[in-house]
Amino acid sequence: MESDDEFAHWAKLFASHYSESKPRPVLGEQLAPSSRGVQYTGITPAAGELLRAVDAGGVPAFVTGSLKQIAEDNGIAVGDQWTPNEIIEAIREKASIDSTERPVPPD
Repeated sequence: MESDDEFAHWAKLFASHYSESKPRPVLGEQLAPSSRGVQYTGITPAAGELLRAVDAGGVPAFVTGSLKQIAEDNGIAVGDQWTPNEIIEAIREKASIDSTERPVPPD
Protein backbone atom coordinates (compact mmCIF):
# COMPACT_ATOMS: atom_id res chain seq x y z
CA MET A 1 0.00 0.00 0.00
CA GLU A 2 2.85 2.36 0.81
CA SER A 3 4.37 1.91 -2.66
CA ASP A 4 0.99 2.82 -4.21
CA ASP A 5 0.88 6.02 -2.17
CA GLU A 6 4.46 6.86 -3.14
CA PHE A 7 3.68 6.24 -6.81
CA ALA A 8 0.57 8.41 -6.58
CA HIS A 9 2.64 11.18 -5.00
CA TRP A 10 5.24 11.14 -7.79
CA ALA A 11 2.58 10.82 -10.49
CA LYS A 12 0.81 13.89 -9.08
CA LEU A 13 4.07 15.88 -9.12
CA PHE A 14 4.76 14.82 -12.69
CA ALA A 15 1.25 15.66 -13.86
CA SER A 16 1.43 19.04 -12.15
CA HIS A 17 4.78 19.86 -13.76
CA TYR A 18 3.62 18.62 -17.16
CA SER A 19 0.45 20.71 -17.12
CA GLU A 20 2.43 23.84 -16.18
CA SER A 21 5.16 23.40 -18.80
CA LYS A 22 4.94 24.94 -22.26
CA PRO A 23 3.78 22.27 -24.73
CA ARG A 24 5.91 21.45 -27.75
CA PRO A 25 4.44 22.03 -31.22
CA VAL A 26 2.81 19.00 -32.78
CA LEU A 27 2.01 18.35 -36.41
CA GLY A 28 -0.91 20.49 -37.48
CA GLU A 29 -0.59 23.03 -34.65
CA GLN A 30 0.58 26.62 -34.93
CA LEU A 31 4.36 26.71 -35.29
CA ALA A 32 6.89 29.20 -34.00
CA PRO A 33 7.16 32.39 -36.11
CA SER A 34 10.64 31.42 -37.32
CA SER A 35 9.38 28.21 -38.96
CA ARG A 36 5.86 29.18 -40.07
CA GLY A 37 6.63 30.29 -43.63
CA VAL A 38 9.37 27.74 -44.32
CA GLN A 39 8.76 25.52 -47.33
CA TYR A 40 10.70 22.39 -48.21
CA THR A 41 10.91 21.02 -51.74
CA GLY A 42 11.42 17.49 -53.00
CA ILE A 43 9.41 15.91 -50.17
CA THR A 44 5.73 15.37 -49.43
CA PRO A 45 3.69 18.05 -47.64
CA ALA A 46 3.49 15.82 -44.55
CA ALA A 47 7.28 15.55 -44.47
CA GLY A 48 7.58 19.34 -44.80
CA GLU A 49 5.14 19.78 -41.92
CA LEU A 50 7.17 17.31 -39.85
CA LEU A 51 10.41 19.21 -40.52
CA ARG A 52 8.77 22.53 -39.62
CA ALA A 53 7.56 21.02 -36.33
CA VAL A 54 11.06 19.70 -35.62
CA ASP A 55 12.57 23.08 -36.50
CA ALA A 56 10.25 24.60 -33.89
CA GLY A 57 11.51 22.16 -31.25
CA GLY A 58 9.06 19.26 -31.55
CA VAL A 59 11.35 16.25 -31.99
CA PRO A 60 9.43 12.94 -31.68
CA ALA A 61 10.46 10.87 -28.64
CA PHE A 62 10.09 7.54 -30.43
CA VAL A 63 9.45 6.05 -33.86
CA THR A 64 5.73 5.91 -34.62
CA GLY A 65 3.85 4.32 -37.47
CA SER A 66 3.07 7.74 -38.95
CA LEU A 67 6.75 8.77 -38.78
CA LYS A 68 7.68 5.57 -40.65
CA GLN A 69 4.88 6.21 -43.15
CA ILE A 70 6.11 9.75 -43.86
CA ALA A 71 9.60 8.37 -44.48
CA GLU A 72 8.31 5.59 -46.76
CA ASP A 73 6.13 8.07 -48.69
CA ASN A 74 9.35 9.95 -49.42
CA GLY A 75 11.24 6.89 -50.67
CA ILE A 76 13.16 6.26 -47.44
CA ALA A 77 13.40 2.65 -46.24
CA VAL A 78 13.45 2.84 -42.45
CA GLY A 79 15.55 0.22 -40.66
CA ASP A 80 14.26 -1.59 -37.56
CA GLN A 81 16.82 0.10 -35.30
CA TRP A 82 16.48 3.66 -36.63
CA THR A 83 15.87 6.47 -34.15
CA PRO A 84 13.50 9.40 -34.78
CA ASN A 85 16.53 11.66 -35.34
CA GLU A 86 17.93 9.31 -38.00
CA ILE A 87 14.59 9.29 -39.83
CA ILE A 88 14.33 13.08 -39.66
CA GLU A 89 17.90 13.48 -40.92
CA ALA A 90 17.15 11.15 -43.86
CA ILE A 91 14.10 13.26 -44.72
CA ARG A 92 16.22 16.43 -44.50
CA GLU A 93 18.79 14.87 -46.84
CA LYS A 94 16.03 13.99 -49.29
CA ALA A 95 14.81 17.59 -49.18
CA SER A 96 18.30 18.97 -49.74
CA ILE A 97 18.92 16.65 -52.71
CA ASP A 98 15.98 18.16 -54.59
CA SER A 99 16.66 21.74 -53.51
CA THR A 100 19.73 23.97 -53.70
CA GLU A 101 18.79 25.68 -50.43
CA ARG A 102 17.13 24.31 -47.37
CA PRO A 103 14.65 25.65 -46.32
CA VAL A 104 13.21 27.72 -49.17
CA PRO A 105 11.32 30.84 -47.97
CA PRO A 106 7.96 31.56 -49.63
CA ASP A 107 7.73 34.17 -52.42
